[in-house]
Amino acid sequence: MNAKKSSLRGHLRMNIPKLQSLKLSLIDIYSPKTDEGKGRLISLTSAMVAALYNVFITGIFYTGFLSMYGISITGVGIITFIPYIATCFSLFSPSILGRFRKRKWILLAAKIYFYAMYIIATTLMPQFVTDPDDRLTWFIILLFLAYSVYALFSPGFTTWFYRFYPAESERRTRYIALNQTFASILSSIMLLVSGLLTDAVEGSAMQDTLILGFRYFAFVLVIVDVLMQAAAKEYPYAEAPKLRLDKVFTIPFRYRKFLLCMIVMFVWNYIGNLNNGLWNYHLLNHLHFSYTVINIVTMLYTLILLCTGAFWQKLLHRYSWIKTFGIASLLFTPTEFLMFTLTPGMEWLWAVTSCVQHFCSVGLNFAYANILYLNLPEEESTACISFNTIGCNVFAFLGMITGTWVSSFGNDSAMPFLFGMNVYAVQYTTLLRAVGLSTIGILLIVGWRKLTPDHEITVIEQTQEHLEKRRKNLLNRWKRRGT
Repeated sequence: MNAKKSSLRGHLRMNIPKLQSLKLSLIDIYSPKTDEGKGRLISLTSAMVAALYNVFITGIFYTGFLSMYGISITGVGIITFIPYIATCFSLFSPSILGRFRKRKWILLAAKIYFYAMYIIATTLMPQFVTDPDDRLTWFIILLFLAYSVYALFSPGFTTWFYRFYPAESERRTRYIALNQTFASILSSIMLLVSGLLTDAVEGSAMQDTLILGFRYFAFVLVIVDVLMQAAAKEYPYAEAPKLRLDKVFTIPFRYRKFLLCMIVMFVWNYIGNLNNGLWNYHLLNHLHFSYTVINIVTMLYTLILLCTGAFWQKLLHRYSWIKTFGIASLLFTPTEFLMFTLTPGMEWLWAVTSCVQHFCSVGLNFAYANILYLNLPEEESTACISFNTIGCNVFAFLGMITGTWVSSFGNDSAMPFLFGMNVYAVQYTTLLRAVGLSTIGILLIVGWRKLTPDHEITVIEQTQEHLEKRRKNLLNRWKRRGT
C-alpha cells in the first residue's frame, strides 16, 4: 500500500509542471482582465456551446431526422449541397457589411434568423407537408432562404473575432488547440448521452419525438450562444475603399502565397464533401449501425485529441502548418481503402479505422484552422475572406454533386463486387477521397515553402537546425558513454 502511495505521489509530482503549464496557458490566453483575453474567452465558450448544439442538428442526428420523413440517400445529398449554393451570396457581403461601422447587432440578428429557419422552420414543416417529394422541395426552399440571407453577414463574424487571435505563432497554436479541445470534450459527452437515449427508445414513436426535442433544445442553445457573443468587444474595422464585386475575384490573385493556400482549402473542401451526409446515411440505413455505436466512435475523437494534440503541435512547430497538413493527409489515405470494404457486421473494422482517421484529423484540423490566416493580407481581408468563403462553398458543392451522382447508381441497393462482396455506390466515394488525399499530401510535403510566409520559413529552419544539433549532441553523449 505504501509503495502504491509513493508511486502515486511520484506520478503527481511529475505531472504538476504540466498542470501548472496548462494553467499558465489558460490565464495567458483567456484572461478576462483584457479586452483581447475576454474576447478569446467568449470565443472559446461560444465554440463549446456551438459544438453542443451542432450535435443535435448536424451529423448522424440530422441524417436520422431526414430519414424519419422518407428522404432517400439522393435526397439527403441534394439537401446537403443546397447550403453550398446559397452561401455563394457572400459575394455581396463586402458591399453590405461595408455600410456599417458597427456590425455586432446585425450580425447577431442574422444568426438568430438563420437558426430559426434551419432548426424551427424545417422541424415544423413536415408536420404540415406529408408527401416525401413535397417535403424534399420544402427542405430545399427553407434551407436556401436560411443560407442565402446568412451568407451576406456570416463573413462579418470572421473579421470581428479574428481581432482576438494571438499574433505570435506559438500562442496562436495553443489558442486554436485549446478551443478545439474544450469544444470537442463537451460535444463528445453530449454525443454519448444523446446516443444512448436515442437507442434506448429505438423502434418506438419516442425515438422520433426525442430527435425532434433535441432540435428544439439546440435552438435554445443558439440563443445562449448569441447572448455570449454580444458581450465581445467590437473593434473599429479597417477603412477600406468601396469594393466592387469583381474585385473579390481579382484582389486575391495579387497575393501568390495566399492564393495557393486558397487552392489547398478549395481542394480539401471538394475531397471532404464527396460523401458528406451520405456516409452517415450509409452507416445508419445500409450497415444498420446504432446511434450509440456511431456516437461512441465519434466521441473517441476527443480522447485521441487529448492524447495526440501535443504531438501534432510539435509537428506544427517543426514542419510548418502546410507540411503538417500534407503529412496528415497522406496518413489518412489508407483508411479510405479500408472504409470501402465495410459490410454489415463489421463495426469493429469501422471503429478501428475511424480511430486512425481521428488521429489524422487532429493534425488536419489544427493545420486547416490557420491556413486562411497564414498569408491573409490585412488591408484586403474583407475581399479575401469573401473569396475564401465563396471558393470553399463552390468546391464543397462540387464535391457533394460528385458524391451524390456516384451514390445514385444502383438505386440505393447493394451491387456485386469482387470475391462475392456486395457494395453500395456510396462506398466508391471513399476511393475518390483516397486519390485526392494522397495527391494533396504529396504536393504539400514537397512544396510547403511555396505556401509558407518567409518569416515562418526562417523560424522553422532555425528550429530544425536547433533540433539537429541537439540530436547530434545526444548521439555523441551516448557514444561517449558506450566507450
